[in-house]
Amino acid sequence: MANEPKKLFKGTFNYSGQIIVIYRRAYTNEKAIKLMINQLSKLIQMTPSFTRMYFNDQKNNHRIEEVK
Repeated sequence: MANEPKKLFKGTFNYSGQIIVIYRRAYTNEKAIKLMINQLSKLIQMTPSFTRMYFNDQKNNHRIEEVK
């Protein structure tokens, strides 16, 4: 994995009607999401655990995609 380049991911989050876009480089989609949630929690001034619960996969309030 160390020789592979990191991929660029784009996260689009809808937080109470506010659209927030975050880009992160990571080896996997899961790691990118974790990095984005940590950054997003700082932006919205909530804990990372609250942010993870708010943007769980049961709600249609976010999208993570690899940028080609």
